[in-house]
Amino acid sequence: MGSQATRTEGEYGPGSFVDASFTPVPKECTRLLHYLAKNTPGFTQDAAVLDAVIFEGLDYPCIPGPIKSQAMTAVLHAMAGIVGQEILELKGQSSAGPITINTDQAGLYLGTIPLFSVDGKDSLELNASGEIDKVMPSSNLGAALGNTIMYRIQAIYPTKTPGVWYDWHGSTNPLPMCKAFGIDPSKAPKTNDEAYEVISAVSQQYSYREIEMIMMDHGLCGSPCYSPAAWRETLTGKALARHSLIQYNVQKQCPTTPPVPFPTSADKRPLAGIKVVEIARIIAAPACGAALAAMGADVVRITSKSLVDLDLAQFSLTAGKVEAELDLTTEEHRAQLWKLLEQADVIINGFRRKSIERKGFGLNALLEMANKRNKGIIYVDENCYGPDGYYAERPGWQQIADAAAGSSYVIGNAYGFKDGKSVLPSLPISDMSTGATGCVTTMLALRDRARFGGSYHCEVALTKYNTTTLEEEVGLYPREVVAKLQSMYDWPAMTPDLHVIELFYMMVAQWKKNSPFFAQENLWVEFTDSPYGKSLKILAPMVRYADQEATPRWVDPPVPFCFHKELAFRTPPVDEAWLAQKKWAAGVVSKVEGLLNERPGLQGFLKQ
Repeated sequence: MGSQATRTEGEYGPGSFVDASFTPVPKECTRLLHYLAKNTPGFTQDAAVLDAVIFEGLDYPCIPGPIKSQAMTAVLHAMAGIVGQEILELKGQSSAGPITINTDQAGLYLGTIPLFSVDGKDSLELNASGEIDKVMPSSNLGAALGNTIMYRIQAIYPTKTPGVWYDWHGSTNPLPMCKAFGIDPSKAPKTNDEAYEVISAVSQQYSYREIEMIMMDHGLCGSPCYSPAAWRETLTGKALARHSLIQYNVQKQCPTTPPVPFPTSADKRPLAGIKVVEIARIIAAPACGAALAAMGADVVRITSKSLVDLDLAQFSLTAGKVEAELDLTTEEHRAQLWKLLEQADVIINGFRRKSIERKGFGLNALLEMANKRNKGIIYVDENCYGPDGYYAERPGWQQIADAAAGSSYVIGNAYGFKDGKSVLPSLPISDMSTGATGCVTTMLALRDRARFGGSYHCEVALTKYNTTTLEEEVGLYPREVVAKLQSMYDWPAMTPDLHVIELFYMMVAQWKKNSPFFAQENLWVEFTDSPYGKSLKILAPMVRYADQEATPRWVDPPVPFCFHKELAFRTPPVDEAWLAQKKWAAGVVSKVEGLLNERPGLQGFLKQ
């Protein structure tokens, strides 16, 4: 498995490895599950457990290009399901029976953001009619991308260096990037195509190294579109290669806190009663929080109306959560967050390394809190480049990870472009899949906290997900498969200039036209009590157990950002003193019952 005899190198550029033949997606998922399990410390190596997962779906993927993103995402959800079974057993429940993963749904999961309908109208219809602005509260993303220059500052451009393209990303505020390169957004042309040509002319005045230095000097987001081999030779590529995709570590620099049993309740989902604070925006970390919420966790997401967010995510990634607002620049709001964190089992940090630490909520501060309360914490860091290396603290987004790792290079080559001309993957694949990775990692840490005690640091990175999908053992689909997928779905041409939102709608339109998925009711969940309308339909959670009561689901519908006024978990705080008294009383009763059983004469004496 994975030898040079089964894969050839270089078909999609240096460092790419292509399968000799096609394996149907469900069968390939089983192979990849064994591969990821083998390379994940702390994950079960029991082949019987891995083989018991049922992968079902069509033979061919529904995602364009050669990267096996659909299969990899299905596997990550299966891994979450397996750890969920282990947690159920720790709670004294059954293991909930076999796990079923629909691999077609795994493809749709990567397009979660635009896959919703409100009162029978899907995102395409709502967008075309303009109604989407009426049902969707704005976080000012539209204003941040308010003209053609500011919109097209997020695209892939040629440079003066032959064969090297560069991914520009203006973030949620493109003005500093415009200023750094002398581009005047007030003189934006009428069309996006014209704006692309304006920025392209600027980009071609510089070598890719010069662009990189300007980006670094100004703290801006961008990356050369490396080939997979070129990325692996960079300092950050080498640093990231030392880490596994799913990585969590007990924190040995502090005292070991005692094991923390999982709460038990009428809710039979694996994480019922686990409290999570999510400090994040956009996609990856919120996707992690949404997956944990489906597993039963009580998730409070913290954001601020002063921060630009991805408006479309309000229809899906807020499901099952309390959506609260805090301004962490104020002492009052930081104190409120500390009060919430003192009850928490997990904190998810979706901002770049050291950013939240500067506000007082870094790993060491949370470990100190955990030690004082004598209950371990799970600290989840999600970022672009990973835990260490030259770029560890550099800002980055999904598109930057795609460019850095070699994904955009491979996609461009697969679409027939030459000389390094690169194209974004069709969806925010690394975002959504990193969210799934974070879910698995968090659940493993919670499981080990229950078994062994302690606090744990989980680290997940967008670029690490990308590089994993490009490993030789994973492999890429041959060109004939890429061509077949194109003939099946008839996607419009995908080119370097396109914004991720344009790609969203391209994908949804062709799925709607050329697939059976929208009619498969088991792939969707409907809420009749959402703030958006009488009916809100979104993709259902992917993990399915035989036991329906244990199967992941969202109890509460998606809501707008900052929707809830009360900053609190839904699960009541645990009264530790009361629990200790209850345990002491139960012990006394047990001892008395034991004495009565040993000395029957006492029973008659007590009755007198």
